[in-house]
Formats: sequence, structure tokens, C-alpha cells
Amino acid sequence: MNVKSASPQVVRKPALVRRAEILEAAAVEFAETGLAGTPLEAIAARAAISHPRVVQMFGSKQSLFVEAVDAVYDRIVAAFATCGGAASPHSGRASLTALGDAYRRLLQRDRTVSLIMLQGFAAAAEPAVREVVARRYLDLQRTVTELTGADSLQVRTFMATGLVATVSVALELPGKRTDSRWAALLLARVS
Repeated sequence: MNVKSASPQVVRKPALVRRAEILEAAAVEFAETGLAGTPLEAIAARAAISHPRVVQMFGSKQSLFVEAVDAVYDRIVAAFATCGGAASPHSGRASLTALGDAYRRLLQRDRTVSLIMLQGFAAAAEPAVREVVARRYLDLQRTVTELTGADSLQVRTFMATGLVATVSVALELPGKRTDSRWAALLLARVS
């Protein structure tokens, strides 16, 4: 009896699904080794796709990195948007503490968020990266202002507190300073 061995079936996925898988793989790889240290081959291997297909979909490693940074900022904005239900009954706005708690929970769920943010700052010597990181950072400040009605000092303090939380999570510091009481204490000092 001669049995033909069946070759594995190639599963074709919609381009948007494949793109999202590559972007997720890229975020993990870039979080670990940054823009300069991450070969596209490593991203392709993690996504179980060919290196030429990654290039075909994203153009360049830098373009893929910028999209990974954009995706992280999108996740932060989405986390902040969920604070609408935590709005102050008097102002109809979310509080800085509610936004800080949402950010803290996001970081605790996915350390990649903090690492990609820091890798974005580190790669900002590249003009194309700097432009995107600066634009998204300033957009995030505007989002905080719009959601909370906070003044510029409060927003700057909120962003600085967020950066401390980002670094604490990235470094996996023991007794991380990302708890809500600590954030509330810092924010209360400028309120």
C-alpha cells in the first residue's frame, strides 16, 4: 500500500489579520532589542511568515517600528477612553487618578507597552521616529487635558508620573511604584 504523505496545508489569512500578527510580533521583538538591534528575520520568525512578506507589508524595519509605537499609543488612548465612566459627577470629566489607574493597569497587563514607549524615546535620534514619537506624546497630553480639564501643570505632572511608572514597570523594580495610592499622592500635590 502506497500512501502519499500529505503536505501541510498553508492557511491563508486575511491581510489585516496577518498585518496585526506581524505588528504584535514586532512589538515583542522591538521591546526586547530596540529598532537598531532587531532583525526583520526575528520578527518574521516570531510571526511565522517570510521575511520578504514582512517587507512587502511594511516597507522597512523603521516603518514597522513606527507602526508598533503608534499601536502602543493607540492602546494608551483606548485605556484612557474607558475612564469616561469614572468621570467626576461635578465636572462630567474623568479624573487624573482614573486615567492614571487605567494606565497602571495597562502596564501591569502588558510590559511590552512600557518597553516600546522607552524604545521609541531611545530611537528618537532618527528623524522619522522622533516626529512620530513627539507627535503621539503631545497628542497624549492633549487627550489627558480634554478628558480631565486639568491645567498644564497638572498634565505635566501626570505625564511625569506616567513616565516614572513606565520606567518602573520596564525595569521590573521590586515594590513597583505603580500603585494607585502613590500616583494619587503625586497628583494631589499639584491639584
